[in-house]
Amino acid sequence: MKTKTIIIYTFQSLQDPLVKGLMLQYLMGLKMTGSTFKFQLITHEQKEFELTTSEIAAKKIELFTHNIQWRPVKYRSGSFLLLKKLFNFLQTFFIVLSVKLKNNPVAIMGFLSISGGYSYILSKLFHLKLIVYCFEPHSNYMIDFNLWSKTALKYKLLHRFEKLQLRHAHYIVVPNTFTKALVEQENKTVKIHVCPISIDTSQIVFNSAAREKIRRNINAENKTVVIYTGKFGGIYYASDVVIEFFYELYQADSKLFFYIITPNIEEVKQSISKFNLPESSYFISLTVEYTKLNEHVSAADIGFVALPSLPSQKYRTPVKTAIYLSCGIPYIINKNVGDDDIIAIHENIGIVIDSLEENPTQIVKRITHLLNTNPSDLKIRCRNHALNYRSTDTATSILNKIFSEIIN
Repeated sequence: MKTKTIIIYTFQSLQDPLVKGLMLQYLMGLKMTGSTFKFQLITHEQKEFELTTSEIAAKKIELFTHNIQWRPVKYRSGSFLLLKKLFNFLQTFFIVLSVKLKNNPVAIMGFLSISGGYSYILSKLFHLKLIVYCFEPHSNYMIDFNLWSKTALKYKLLHRFEKLQLRHAHYIVVPNTFTKALVEQENKTVKIHVCPISIDTSQIVFNSAAREKIRRNINAENKTVVIYTGKFGGIYYASDVVIEFFYELYQADSKLFFYIITPNIEEVKQSISKFNLPESSYFISLTVEYTKLNEHVSAADIGFVALPSLPSQKYRTPVKTAIYLSCGIPYIINKNVGDDDIIAIHENIGIVIDSLEENPTQIVKRITHLLNTNPSDLKIRCRNHALNYRSTDTATSILNKIFSEIIN
């Protein structure tokens, strides 16, 4: 039986939902035939996801049972960012050198485009095949959201390395058809797989008991609950923008209730006081444990996706839509956000709006119509889409195929 080593590299922390809830699930779900893979997982550990020494030791033992050797690197940010990123790269370089000498890896896979850029350099230095999983043009996001300028060095570097990873990757997994077309403009020969961000649909599932309990706890019984889970600002709408939108919806229908689960609690509270959203119409919670997220989503009737219709957003596939749908609830989304606006209309599992400035009365009417027209069928349509297109099984199937081709 063949045994091959593949390096998995990500700028996220092990406990970050993008790693814990996505990439780790993909790797642990692999079922190879005729071969065994060992993975060297390099993560950048941020303070907000910090583990104790004993927790780190326990995680390393747990992951080792899945043929994953975890190699954490301390994430550095703040002043002198480029120097700190260079230091992070040197740390990673020596880890990969050690892996190269001991394990003779065949490939390196960067998870998301920033990690893909680093992985491109490492693939050239150590003669490894390059895989980029979930490529998105992150540099374009930073420009569209006015976070960077095109003259900034960090933009130029990231944009350059995005181009290089597209041109030199052996395999690229992209989240939607728009991103696939973008990749094909740069590289006609790379093997491309389209796979929206996928989740464990056996874990993210509707829970009726939790729905009743949580709705009672947040005083949302007999209300139409709109849920939002995630951050504000950065490459999402600012909290002021979202809370103003919620206020306008509430003015159109006072039966609406807004359940906000976010790490940005103080920011949201300030926005609520600014727009005088009544206390009886909302509940704010800190980010909940990923394994409990389905219980909170089950308490809602419809989910909200806080992404504007900027040109670059067509390359995204929000994980939130997968989570909402897996729990059987539809979503509200702006037009031109990945394929999700098209899917919402085509499968009648969501509300697509032109912008948050759209007439709130009309939006409320559409929400009411969607939720009240055969709600049991709606729940089934949402859940089935998640099972068919957003399940971890889709991601593991693609990785099985890529890894099998690499060793043959």
